[in-house]
Amino acid sequence: MLKKTNILALVGGGNLPKYSTNKIVIWDDHQGKIISQIRFNKDVINVKIRTDSIIGVLNDKIYIIHIETLEIIDIFDTLKNQSGIFAMSNNNNELSIAFPQAKNKGNVKLISYNIEKNNFNKNITKIINAHETNIAYITMNNKGTLLVTASDKGNYIRLFNIMNKEMIVELKRGSKCVKINCLALDFNNEFLACISDVGTLHIFDIHEVNKIVGNNEDPEENKIEDENKIKEKEKEKHKIKIKERSFIKYKIQEERSIVGFCQNNSFVVLTSNGTFYKASFDVKCGIYDKVEKNFIKIGHEK
Repeated sequence: MLKKTNILALVGGGNLPKYSTNKIVIWDDHQGKIISQIRFNKDVINVKIRTDSIIGVLNDKIYIIHIETLEIIDIFDTLKNQSGIFAMSNNNNELSIAFPQAKNKGNVKLISYNIEKNNFNKNITKIINAHETNIAYITMNNKGTLLVTASDKGNYIRLFNIMNKEMIVELKRGSKCVKINCLALDFNNEFLACISDVGTLHIFDIHEVNKIVGNNEDPEENKIEDENKIKEKEKEKHKIKIKERSFIKYKIQEERSIVGFCQNNSFVVLTSNGTFYKASFDVKCGIYDKVEKNFIKIGHEK
């Protein structure tokens, strides 16, 4: 969905898909009709949209497409990506995307563009050696300064400073190997949520990471930081104290689910069978004010 507007990006799926699985359908919910379509030669596995671009993910490629003209801005090869793993920033006049590098498992490739008058100017390409095994999930903050990754083992979650590609901290999710279904940052880079296929939600307190990557800083100012500012941030890196283990561990019954943060220290979880969880939390007290609702299961009638 394009922010809070009426524009949706849809891809067909399931046993009886309404739309083709190799097309991105742009739907206007006010008009109640399709306004444009983008066809590929393979199935589309994941898609996200911004006010300036559409990002479509196939099994081995990622496409960046101009949202107004539907022209292809760039195409990148990726490692075999059956889960459609990628992340993007949501910063005005700048687009950053991260995805599994094509050649080396465990590596994340980052591409950044400056956007001026509908022109996409590539300005940064970086490779981060995140894990020794395949990447299972990637997310980044809205500013495109913080990268969060998990490998297919699922034991650890790593946070990276995108500017210098260095790891800030390694968080411990658990000792058992699991599949990470979702990683989510809150808007202020203070909390990180992780949910896996064993149905356990973890929430970590990471607010001190802002000492390194910042929170409300102007991204243009970040690019022209002088050497003194960089040295100060290097000093701050050794002062931060982030607990490696989560302060919340919450059991979700379903194996497939996603999580996201809301305002006022609350989160929501939506599962594949249509169950909706919402709860508020506190670093000291944990979870309180829980809500659980069972909606219509996907594929079933009322």
